[in-house]
Amino acid sequence: MSKTISKIDGKQLALDFSAKVETLLGAKAELMEAIEVGTALYPVENEAEACIEIAAAIKRALRDSGLSREELVDGINRYFGRTEEDPGHRLTIHMLNHYLSKPTEYPVPAYYLFAIHRVTGSLEPARTIVAPEGARVATGVEVRQMQLGKLEETLVEMHRLKKELRGKVNQG
Repeated sequence: MSKTISKIDGKQLALDFSAKVETLLGAKAELMEAIEVGTALYPVENEAEACIEIAAAIKRALRDSGLSREELVDGINRYFGRTEEDPGHRLTIHMLNHYLSKPTEYPVPAYYLFAIHRVTGSLEPARTIVAPEGARVATGVEVRQMQLGKLEETLVEMHRLKKELRGKVNQG
């Protein structure tokens, strides 16, 4: 059987696959360039607004975790290895309340976010920080799923190229 393509209809046009592929690759390149440039989607207008956003994110993380503020304070102190024998460096409920209730007067120290993420099990504060730049926070599981998807995509492409090469070897 011949491998030549026969037209069923005389009015049928030939499809130029290479031109379509080039167009697709050009569009993909434009999208990738636009993604890399990126701009702030939700810019934080000033320092006070940034403090309020972080405090709100911590409150959401705390609420979603089901922990009380006292449990959060104890967890933060444990995270940093602060003992009751060293009261000068321990976070107190009074300090946490100030951070969350008066964030413009008492901004949350950034290093507390490490402990808050761990203790609450929520990445909400990190999401709030990166969202204005159009970025997202991915958990370890989500990163592994993305890597698997890219691996599968690569395998599909390799199989396609393998078929294409076999076809050219058989023809030549």
